[in-house]
This record gives sequence, structure tokens and C-alpha cells, in this order.
Amino acid sequence: MILPITYTVPHVLLAPENPDGEIDFPSNISVESEGFVLIVLDGVGRDYFLDEQSMPEINTYRQRSATAHITTGPLTLSATCVSEMMTGVPNAPIDGLRNFDLNHPGYNDPWLLAANDPRYRVGIVGSYVMGNLYGSFDEIEFRNTFKGHSDYYAGDRETSDVAKEWLEDYRYNVMAIHFSGPDKVGHTWGADSEEYKEKLSLIDKEVSTLLDKIPRNWSVVLTADHGMTDMGTHGSSEDITRNVAAIISGPNINAGALTNNHQRDISALVPLILGLPFPNQLHGRIPLELFDYSEDEKELIEQWNWEAAYNRQLFFNEDESNFNLNPNKADWDSISGESEFSRPIDVFISILTWFLISFCVILVLGISRKEITRDWKIFTVFVGCIVISLTSHAMLKHSAMIPRAVGGLCSVWLVGYALSNVSSITSHKKSKVVIDDLLHKPMLWCSVSVLIAVISWSILISVVSTLLLYSVLYSVNAAMNSRPIFNNGKHHYVPLIIAIICATYGSIRLWYTLLPLFFILLGKIFQSEFKFNPQNDRLAAISMAMLTFFAVFFVHRRIFGEHYLLEAVEKAWPRDIQTMIMPSVLLIFGAILTIRISNETSQKSKIVALAFWLNYGLVVSVSENSYIDIVTLFLVIVMYALSLYHYAVSPDLHKSADYGIAGISMQMLLTWGPWSAFATMLTISCSSRIWKIVSYETNGNQYQNNRTILAMAVLPWIVWILWWTLLGQVNGVQTCFEGICPHPRELDPGTIIVRGGYVGARENPNLYWMILMIASPILITSLMIMKNLQNSGVNLHPYIILQSLIILGCLSVISFSPEYPRLVFSLTWNITFAMVQLTVAIVVHCLKRNSTTMDVKLSWEQSTVDV
Repeated sequence: MILPITYTVPHVLLAPENPDGEIDFPSNISVESEGFVLIVLDGVGRDYFLDEQSMPEINTYRQRSATAHITTGPLTLSATCVSEMMTGVPNAPIDGLRNFDLNHPGYNDPWLLAANDPRYRVGIVGSYVMGNLYGSFDEIEFRNTFKGHSDYYAGDRETSDVAKEWLEDYRYNVMAIHFSGPDKVGHTWGADSEEYKEKLSLIDKEVSTLLDKIPRNWSVVLTADHGMTDMGTHGSSEDITRNVAAIISGPNINAGALTNNHQRDISALVPLILGLPFPNQLHGRIPLELFDYSEDEKELIEQWNWEAAYNRQLFFNEDESNFNLNPNKADWDSISGESEFSRPIDVFISILTWFLISFCVILVLGISRKEITRDWKIFTVFVGCIVISLTSHAMLKHSAMIPRAVGGLCSVWLVGYALSNVSSITSHKKSKVVIDDLLHKPMLWCSVSVLIAVISWSILISVVSTLLLYSVLYSVNAAMNSRPIFNNGKHHYVPLIIAIICATYGSIRLWYTLLPLFFILLGKIFQSEFKFNPQNDRLAAISMAMLTFFAVFFVHRRIFGEHYLLEAVEKAWPRDIQTMIMPSVLLIFGAILTIRISNETSQKSKIVALAFWLNYGLVVSVSENSYIDIVTLFLVIVMYALSLYHYAVSPDLHKSADYGIAGISMQMLLTWGPWSAFATMLTISCSSRIWKIVSYETNGNQYQNNRTILAMAVLPWIVWILWWTLLGQVNGVQTCFEGICPHPRELDPGTIIVRGGYVGARENPNLYWMILMIASPILITSLMIMKNLQNSGVNLHPYIILQSLIILGCLSVISFSPEYPRLVFSLTWNITFAMVQLTVAIVVHCLKRNSTTMDVKLSWEQSTVDV
């Protein structure tokens, strides 16, 4: 773990500094262009852009213009491509993670220089992508026309209307215009669809009308940010997504000229066209073949461009003793045109990490050389799984969905195997469950995959669909199949090896863990002996199944158009007295369930008190008064203090739990809203019962059983994922070219609710106060969930090891992520949330009291050996 953290992670996640300063424009070069317009068509690849049938109007305009075949950088996302195109600063790998909030890299670029030049007035219209870059600069007007990812036409029409208005009024003479509609249509229906072709036809006519309004003595660059696959994807470095085009017209432009350029070279055009200084941080080369300057003028321009390039190279290589570039002689071949993303040394570190993982697995499990020789087929499969894991992440350009689908199956297996219905008596009878037989017939699943491939004429569709079908059936089977407890046979280590492979798979998916949990809970509820369980256990099982139902079916934004749980979080907040009714009913219902689950006997007084307390919180939320907020937050602190007092000083676990629930439910209500408070109350109360619900009868030998150790490892993980999903923070699946696929941004911190940061400081909250208000209930809830699970008999050692394995697995493949921004995003947030859970579990373990009401102990040494 040390090697990836110290060497690979800084390369991936840290953005480099860039040089400051500019090179003055050559005084004896004339500037004939009186204005400049950059038009960007989002998601239109070169093959469509230069196709006369797809875009006839634009290609008619091309006949009196120059053409450049453009190659983008490896990160083919809208923000990263637009950033390189406009600023000329190469992207860092971390920029793929910041695609939806990619800010300006700093220092001057051609657009900022133009905005501060008295000759020019700069206006930008389009999506948030350009707004994130330039919206904070007062000297540039930015008009945001982005209307959501499901808006295909209205935003582009408004963009065109605003641009025409600016041109007619001569308000700005330097403009950037971004049409984002083609990209959205492509994502929904794919580039090889009638909808996409129809959109290109519409945008072709719209842009043609716009071009007619641009003065002839202005320069125009009409281009695209990136291309798109037939499946409607982009982001990584496939040629089809990197190949775009640019049509350039204006004074001094050679009509009919054709060149091949990098996307950053578009930024290098702007200083020459507008007579501006050339920024040192701009890593681009002016395509002089496009201009009709004399040879002497071209030589002068080349030297001007090279001087900035030399300064930039000197900035990055100042520590090298063999730096041998000549500032007076251009040598472009000595300067890399690409950013260094995936480095061979990082790939070597990844392979070495997996070698060490394999060695440690064999060592910890106590597998002898004799067993390896005897079971060589098993260990060959083990090595094959490692190779598949590394290869699938290294070849994401061919399919990003297959690794995600495999990661989903890994999650399903971990939960389904560990928590599936068990029997204390080993059964020798043949299973009557057909699904179990189907799951263990490899030839059947190969046949299914081949059949789907023949029908769809796509291997990708067949693989992803087969993996999804297997995941669903395995989840159902986990509730129906009855398995023996003890599995200490000749191959007792096999389940643990599979678990380690699954946990360390970099693209492991969190939402998929809820599928088997849902069916397992249903299986428990419909068992004949369920009615003999205590009432609060039955109520906890039903409540947990209800919450899991919401989390499984109402989080698919890209299928339903809305993330309904996130909508519940956002819309359940009352705005006035009239809108308090539904949240009030929800909280009263939550109070009844919480008290009934947490107490062995009915406690009507507690229910009334908690319901009144929460409805008081609704009134506080509606009032939006900072002083009332402060008083209420003080009462919350009192609740926490009483909870700690009855836990540590005057032990009474029931009172401690009641005060703790009261405190966290009020804090969640104020900062995350009524739905979040409801979900949190139920999750915390059910977490104290869930181990008893899903496990079997406690006995002295169960801690020697692999399945029990795995159950202890995955159960806290699942409960935390369920709660986080109920807060609207986990995305499910989506429709895609391959059918139903995992969402590429399963964990999206951009959806975290920030409204709660204003509690207690409604007018102008301090940043650190906002962070405290938003983050503290998350940490407190996590601590309470882990503590409840620990008190109910779950040892947290296996869980700590599982989270460590998840982190290690993500680090082991992070070397492949720089060229794949969505993989950077996924790995980074998987690591972040695993670290949060790991930290919370360690804190709870360290705070464990020496004497506990549950006489359940498992030493660190024993759990390490078992796991």
C-alpha cells in the first residue's frame, strides 16, 4: 500500500503548478481581425463534423475556410477539453475527477488578456463548463443556458438567441459560444441513432444562421470539444472520442488549407489573431500553415511562440542539469505534445502490489506448498482473476461497463454468500431450489451469453447483460437457498480467497450490495418461524426491508429521470406551516417505529416525547431564525451529553440510546431534512437488531466459521451503504448501449446537501461552520451504527480488514486511471468513503468498554488468521 500511496497517488491526484508571465506580441506583425468568435459543438466527432450529409451548412461554410484535424488530450470530457481549448494549459489526471467543477488553472490566458485589453469586450454563453472557468471574472460576462442533462433543445435555442443578440447589438467583439445539446442527445440515444442525426441537422442550421451574422472582418473558429462512440460514451482516450475538427475563417486565413493539430493549438491561435501577449503557461503551437503571412513574418511569429514554449519547458525542467533547449532556435520535437498520464513505473507498481497481496493471502491463510501443488487448479484460477482484474481496468477504452458489471457481481457475491439463509444442520438432500442449480452450471451461462450476443450482435451487450442477470439471480437465491454452517473441509480457504478477490476489485459497486440484502430480508420475513421472533425483531426486519426497497428501486436517475430518494431529501423540507403536514406525519411514524424497535415493551410516553421533539424541530426549520437554531443546537448537545453520561458514568444503555437517538434525529432534521431524519432514526434502531435477524443461533464455534467472519465483515458495510443511499447519495443503474449498466458516478459528493450549513448562521455562515454542520451528523450517525452493531455481537475486526482491502484494491489499480477520468472519480470516492468507515470502526473499537453486556470476543490475532 505504501508504494501506490507515495508514488502513484500524488501523480494522479495532485495538479502541477504552471508558469506565470507572457511574451509581448511582435510589434511588426499586423493585426487585421477586429473580433473573434469561438463556437463549440459539444460531442460532435470529426466524422460527423466534416460529413456533408450530416452537417451540410457547416461544410458549405468550410469551403471558404481553413480546416484543422484536431486531436484532443487523453481526457475527453467536456470540461477538460474546453479548458485545454481555451486556456492552453494541459490537463492533470485529477481534472477528470473535477469535470463538473473544473475551475480556471490560474494566471493569464488569451481570454483573460483580451478581457483586460481596451480594444476588446468579452462575452461567453453556454453551459456551466465555461462558467466554471470564467464565471468568477468580473471583466467577462458569462450567460448560463444549461438547463439540465435531459434538456436537448431549449438550452441550445437560448444560446443561439443570446449570441445573436450580442452580435446585433455589437455588445462584445470576443465571444465564446457553447452548444451542449448534441452531447446530451448522444448520451441518451447514442451517436449511431436517428435522434443524434436529427440533432446534428438542427444544430447545423442554427450555427449557419449564427455565422451569417458574424462580421466578415472577424475571425471564427468552429470546433467540437470531443467526439463520441456509437454507444454515446466519451471520457477516455479512444481515437473516436479524441478526433475532432476545427473550421477557421477570417483575415489572414488561407481558405482551403488543411493541417493536423492538438486541441491546445486552438488557444495558441487567439493571441496571434487578436494581437495579444503569448502566455508562458499556454502549451500550444500556432498552426502557421493556416495563415497567409510572409515567410519572414512566419519566422518571427514562430520565434515568439517558441520563446513562451522555452520558458514553460524551463519552468518544468529547472532541476535537470542536461536541459539543452536553445531559446533562439525552435525545436518542437524535443517538447512532448502530450501530458504524461499513465507511466510504466506505475503499472509495474500495480503488478508488484498484486504480487504482494497474493503472497500475504497465502501467508495469512496458512496455505502450505503442498496444498498449492495439490490444488493447483484453484490457484491458477486465483492468478487468472488477478490478471482479469488488472486487464479489465487497463483496457477501459474498449468497454467501461464490463468492469463495473464485474464489480457489481463481486458485491453481490460478498453479501449473498455471507448472509444467505443458513441451517445449523448439514443437509444431504438435493436442493429443491432450481435457481441454485442454474447458478452452478457454467456451460448454461456461456450459452446464455452467446445467445444474447447473437441476438444483439454485440459481445459487450452479452457480457454486461449476463453479469447483471447472474447478479439478480444470485441475490434471489441468497434468500431461498439453505446452506450448512460449517465449511471447514479440504478447501476451506476458497471462500476467503474469493472474498479477498472481490473486496480488492477496484471497480466494486456499492449499490449492488443492496440487491441480496433486500431478498435476504424478504426471505427472513416469509419464513414460517419468523412469526415466533420477538415483536421488535420482526418490526426491525420489516422496517429494514422497507428501507432497502426504497434504496433498491428509487435511485435510478438516468432511467426514471429523477433520483427519488434525493428528491425526498430535498423536497421534504417544509417551507411554511402548510407544508409541515406530510413531514410531520413521516416523523411521527418514524418515532413510533424507532421506539417500538428499540424497546422490548411498548413505551407510549417515549413515542409522544420523541414525536413532539421532532415536530418542534420542524417548527425550528420553518422559522429559519439563527437564534432559535442556536438554542435548539444547544439542546442537541445536551442530549448527546446525557447519552454519554448514561453510557459511561451511570450505565443505562436504554437511556443512553434514547438520548442519542433524540440528539441525532434533531440534528439530521435541521441539517439534512425530515426524510433524512426518518431514515437515520430507523437505520440506527434497526442496526441494533439486524445481526440477530440475519445470523443464526450463537454458539461457541461460529467464530471459527468462514461465513460468520465474512458476515461480520460485510454487515456494517451494507448498513452504512443502505443509510447513505437513503440520503440520496448513491446512484443505481442506468440505460446504456449495453442495456442496463451500473451508473458511472455511483458515489457523487456533488449531491451532498449544503442547506444544513446555514443552520445557526442563516445570514452569512462561515465555511468551517458549514462543514461542521453538514459533516458532524454523518460522523455521529456512523459512530452510532457501528456501536449498535458491536453491542449486538458483531466484531468489527473483520469489517476493518474488509475496508482496508477495498482501499488496497483501489490503490492497486489507480495506476491505470489517469487516462480514464471516470475511473479516477470512482476509485477516489471509493477510497474516501472506505477511509471514513475504517476510521469510524477503529474509533468505536478503541472506545469499546472492557466489560460489555455481550460476551462476544474475537481476538485480533484470531480474526486476522481467519480472514
